[in-house]
Amino acid sequence: MTDPGGGNAMTEIALALAMAFFSIMVLAMISMGTGIQPMRPAVGAVLVPTAEDGNSPAIITPGPKDLILIHYLGQFYDSELKPVEPVVPKAGGRTILVLSPEISVKEALDVRAQIDTKNLIVSTLDERWLNTLRSILNVEK
Repeated sequence: MTDPGGGNAMTEIALALAMAFFSIMVLAMISMGTGIQPMRPAVGAVLVPTAEDGNSPAIITPGPKDLILIHYLGQFYDSELKPVEPVVPKAGGRTILVLSPEISVKEALDVRAQIDTKNLIVSTLDERWLNTLRSILNVEK
């Protein structure tokens, strides 16, 4: 008489191999589908720098060749709050565009379109700057 469990060993080995193959296939599919790609901004995109924690804005330190443009109530100002026209800085310099946080996205994009430079940093005015601009321009909050 033959043992009824004698053929089970080959069946169990085949089942174990099938499960292993299936597990490897699932892992391969997951790893191919969720691969982390480096982020590349769209052409003409504006990137706002953030601190390493990702939650708070980074402090932008302007260099000697950098141009600071402040846009408030439809007018451009320099770092000394004198009205200016938006110009491109000298070679090697960045343009730091500082916008009022109260403007709409459409207006921000329109302002961005007025500045013809690739090396642009966009930030927003903090409460101290807003208060200073309001007091100089006699604007009510």
